[in-house]
Amino acid sequence: MNNSEMIWHALSQNQVDKIAFNPCNKLNLVMKYVPKEMEVWDITKESAGLALCFGRSLGGKRSAMFIQNTGIGNLITELYTMQKLYQEGLPIFASFRGYFQEPIEAQIIYGSNMETLLTAIDVEYRILERTEDLVDLEKDVANCFAEKKVKVYLLSPELWEEKVDDYHVFGQPRFTPVRVSTEAYEGNPSQTRAEAIKVIMDNVSAEDVVMSQIGFPSKEVYNANDRAENFYMLGALGSATEVGIGLADTIQGRHVYIVDGDGSFFFNPNQLVDLAALKPKNLTVICLDNGSYGSTGNQPTLSSSGMNLSSWVQTMGVESSVITDQPGTFSELIKEQPTFIHYLIKAGNEKSGEEIPLKAVQIKQRFMSAII
Repeated sequence: MNNSEMIWHALSQNQVDKIAFNPCNKLNLVMKYVPKEMEVWDITKESAGLALCFGRSLGGKRSAMFIQNTGIGNLITELYTMQKLYQEGLPIFASFRGYFQEPIEAQIIYGSNMETLLTAIDVEYRILERTEDLVDLEKDVANCFAEKKVKVYLLSPELWEEKVDDYHVFGQPRFTPVRVSTEAYEGNPSQTRAEAIKVIMDNVSAEDVVMSQIGFPSKEVYNANDRAENFYMLGALGSATEVGIGLADTIQGRHVYIVDGDGSFFFNPNQLVDLAALKPKNLTVICLDNGSYGSTGNQPTLSSSGMNLSSWVQTMGVESSVITDQPGTFSELIKEQPTFIHYLIKAGNEKSGEEIPLKAVQIKQRFMSAII
């Protein structure tokens, strides 16, 4: 085996069957040798890949990431509030830019501080420079999963025996026709988020999975109907839908509902890109749109100044999307399970009810025991 094949062998032997990949020309050679049985998710953002992998881990599957080391700065918050908080293992293979014969000044200033950064954020790392460094990689990756930790493997350009310029084939713009038609809205929604969440929890079946966004949405789902099949996000704003996509990929016999909000999608529109690109059939995203950042004091979001999330999702290619402010219609839509439900609600948080008493690992363990 060459060096690239040794990396893939180490992952395959550890039951990794899917990776999240963000392009870097220093990863061309390793990606040339992706095994046929290994599926690749082409991600648009490092934090999105982290969330997809986390969702898969909740379904009992193992993943890995391949990114450029400069992308590590783009996922620190999500790393702490998902993999570290809930204690799930993830090997991250990063091209080590700025380390060996690097011609780009911006890469050098970042790469020269890479080890200091990883140490500062308490993430274990290992530099892979030559074939001898790969001999025990299978065992090292196994330890990563066994100890439920994130570990970064910095891949030096020294590792490769040859230079390959291209990965797969060149891209070429190709689009399908998109026709968007959404009506203006200046009505008065009748329900608060807590009331809408009660409708959701009254209409999902016992087998359905519910995942809720951080802050008040999770608290209100907990108080409406706490059950083992609920997964409460306790951090990582703008990641719930990404995690749900990853989870839905692993439990295709069950339907997954995401209780999300307008603030989450304005904060991270990449979620809608991946929803359209990956097209999970067993996932319904419920966007409870109150025009406000509910968990931070109900400050207005862009939804309050004319941005229409329904038009966004249609433009991106989510064909099964519906918008309504009617409780009866909303109740029926939950049962019909379209991909995206845009439900317009009043601003305001439910002040009664208790905080979620469960720790993150307790939430995870209870949830995984119920769905796997």
